[in-house]
Amino acid sequence: MVEVAERYEMTWRRLERWLAELQQTEAESIALYVKPGHLLDYLGSLGLEQVAWLHEIEGLPADLIESETGLVLFWSEACKYVLLPPFPVDVDQFFPAWDTSYLRALLDKKYLLGVVLLRLGGYSVGVFEGDQLLTSKTGTRFVKGRHKAGGRSQKRFARRREEQARWIFDKACSVVATQFAPYEERLDYVFLGGDRLTLHSFLKRCEYLQRLAAKTMARVLHVGKPRHEALRGVPSQIWKTRVFVLRDGPEQPDSGPVGGGFIRS
Repeated sequence: MVEVAERYEMTWRRLERWLAELQQTEAESIALYVKPGHLLDYLGSLGLEQVAWLHEIEGLPADLIESETGLVLFWSEACKYVLLPPFPVDVDQFFPAWDTSYLRALLDKKYLLGVVLLRLGGYSVGVFEGDQLLTSKTGTRFVKGRHKAGGRSQKRFARRREEQARWIFDKACSVVATQFAPYEERLDYVFLGGDRLTLHSFLKRCEYLQRLAAKTMARVLHVGKPRHEALRGVPSQIWKTRVFVLRDGPEQPDSGPVGGGFIRS
């Protein structure tokens, strides 16, 4: 049984250095690349009973096993790491060593990405090729804050607030369609950022993004005001890989989900 001892977020440059250090470690080891949702089935197909410590992988917390980008595992008797890359793993692959080649190739690719940042006060939409911003559009719109009074005044306020929210949702959706249209067929992924509840309401109203649901990542980017400066800084956040350092833990039925934030970058 294993448990999470440490959690990091690593930029691509920091991860490159870490991978180089890992490959210098001399130990009997394996590397596993697993597509989203495939871990337990893939383990069952490997037939690697000769590796006595491999069964520990089945004790991973549920939110790692169910990662929308799949898993990269670097595993030995002494060192155990699980990596959640920023983009989905598209192969199930086993290596009898610390093999980092596929992960490097995954992160070296210049993905074509659509980005939508949205809060009730404004939006910022862009298309990136790698970290290069190809096109963008940013807009603002005042939306009334919450009303503390009751009665008819509160109802009128609520209706006005809903009208303003619908306006910014419709405007942002129109901008998304205009900005994404020339690249739509080639888009690899779409990332959303801002307030999660606002984005949820927006997606229910924006039919254009509904059509791109298969390419839209569930991970919500953390941004304050959705301005052009925030948009330009998005690639550094998108490309971060989450690294979990595992250790042997006490035998227990369920280790539960991983909590808390990440502590390094």
